[in-house]
Amino acid sequence: MKKTVIGIAGNLLVMEGGMFPGLLRDYVNHDYVKSVEQAGGVPVILTVQSDDDVVKSQVERMDGIILSGGYDLNSQLYGEEPMWEQGTTFPIVDEFYLKVVRFASESGKPVLGICKGLQAINVAFGGTLYQDLKSQMPGSIQHSQHTPREYGTHHVAIEEGSFLSQCLPDQVLVNSFHHQSVKKLAEGFKVTAKAPDGVVEGIERTEGSLITGVQWHPEMMAAHAEEHMKNLFARFVEKVGKESGVLFDD
Repeated sequence: MKKTVIGIAGNLLVMEGGMFPGLLRDYVNHDYVKSVEQAGGVPVILTVQSDDDVVKSQVERMDGIILSGGYDLNSQLYGEEPMWEQGTTFPIVDEFYLKVVRFASESGKPVLGICKGLQAINVAFGGTLYQDLKSQMPGSIQHSQHTPREYGTHHVAIEEGSFLSQCLPDQVLVNSFHHQSVKKLAEGFKVTAKAPDGVVEGIERTEGSLITGVQWHPEMMAAHAEEHMKNLFARFVEKVGKESGVLFDD
């Protein structure tokens, strides 16, 4: 039986030691791969590319796309100069992410953005980011936890009627490894999840093929058998399969 193919947009890792310091490696964390596989999909890593035709060709061969997490997004992409608190950026990766989501939109491929992936979706469609929550949102809770990755540390409220509401309960405990977040929401999107301090934790496009994102790392929890996050991946893979024609409604 044919399975749904999910392309996971990869990252670049700079080797800092060993025999080849400075060497670039394409990678995704294995939690993404495991989460897609246990949800019934076929995970395929999309390597970082700069040529439009190559990126478009990668996207067109997939049934759906996951934008993985990673370094901070370059503030120049949403028209801001960098603050002192902005972390490491990798412009070639940022441009790759924006191209992936735009080509996916053009070809009607469903997209799930995770952490930086959510931020890239928002910026790709004209939104902006808080470069640093701690300095720009006084009173915000801790969004970069010091607890093992598979454990949730703060709650989010899920918006009724959203794709996330089909996957998760109204209130769910999530993990958190970010210091940036949505500031101005992109036109054509709605907020689908929020933390208790008002930080945007989920977004979704209101028309067209499904483009949604979460600010936490569900793959880290799903890979360790957390049922709510396993269900998020299962429902996404199911949605992709139905929209691509791999799966059919009963």
